[in-house]
Amino acid sequence: MSNAQLILLDKRNQPLKDYLVAVAASDGLTLRGVEIMASPAKGETALLKGQVLIPPLEAYDFDLKKLLDATLATIQLEEDTVVSVDQFIERASEDDAVREALKRSLPRLRQALEKLLKEFVKNEAVELIRQRRIDALYKLKQLNDELKGKNIVCIDIEATDVSTKPEADIIQVSICDADGNEVLNQLINPGYDIPENEKHNITTEMVADAPYATQAWDAIHNALLNADIVLAYSTESDFAYLENTASKKQLPFELDYNTWLDVAELARDLIGAMRWHSERMYWFFKTPKLTDAYEKIVAEPFPGDAHDALDDARATMTLFKAMLEKGRASDVAPKPKKEKKKAEPVSNNLLAMAFAQAKQKAKS
Repeated sequence: MSNAQLILLDKRNQPLKDYLVAVAASDGLTLRGVEIMASPAKGETALLKGQVLIPPLEAYDFDLKKLLDATLATIQLEEDTVVSVDQFIERASEDDAVREALKRSLPRLRQALEKLLKEFVKNEAVELIRQRRIDALYKLKQLNDELKGKNIVCIDIEATDVSTKPEADIIQVSICDADGNEVLNQLINPGYDIPENEKHNITTEMVADAPYATQAWDAIHNALLNADIVLAYSTESDFAYLENTASKKQLPFELDYNTWLDVAELARDLIGAMRWHSERMYWFFKTPKLTDAYEKIVAEPFPGDAHDALDDARATMTLFKAMLEKGRASDVAPKPKKEKKKAEPVSNNLLAMAFAQAKQKAKS
């Protein structure tokens, strides 16, 4: 009878860091110094060792059983070789008696791994992430009710440079309605050769016969003015493009930023990865790319061209509606308000304090 067993080797020499838990929550984690070993007997050379991979915690709802099963399904042997625990046992030995002994020790390995995973799911960083998601769902639930019957459009803009550059000019504006129907899709001629840019595929030749911003402005401006709510994936940049264009070209500008709603911010709070800013010493949530947010929340491949304004506007609208549905279907409730404690009288005079307390009791 074999004495072989599966052992969890934990050679870490320091406690688990919060920032590592945050990384594991979104991306999973290769936990250095923690391995699974197939040991033939005490003191003998290991039959096989494998690296423990912590799966993305949030993808498994921070559920210990799901995480445990996922961890045992992904043991890393080499850089490109990942096996399940059953395959790990098969590779460890060709001896049936050894394999059976390894299988019998599996419950103990599960217990050890469960204890390890508890370090992650019980960490304070996980509670911060959970609360952010709850707050996001509650906000979406509110928006789902508040926006019923509203005229909602979605805009996306392509430009020659980022919105923070004063010289940046609009070269495409696309607007769709709540059903994804085209409201406006206009190429704009900036009046000069368009520099190469990885963020769009628009060339100088494509806009040669397109109107200038001054000629297309009324149609763009009016389409947005007629809407109750304007969506964008990063409202700040799209609004800035329009505001700067109006300022440079001396065009009318009556758009109200308070009626704009940033879908990127909603996606950030719902699925964005939490990270620790080591220099400024605070937690923050990363804003996902539109394509990533779409594929994760809508659970479908991103449609169309990610560098075309109309495709992006339609995708943003679809994403927004999918998020609203998640909010509507959730059973989240607002956080209960904490009752404010009555301020205790503060005094260095003990006699005055006693008198104040007696007076308070008399009132109640």
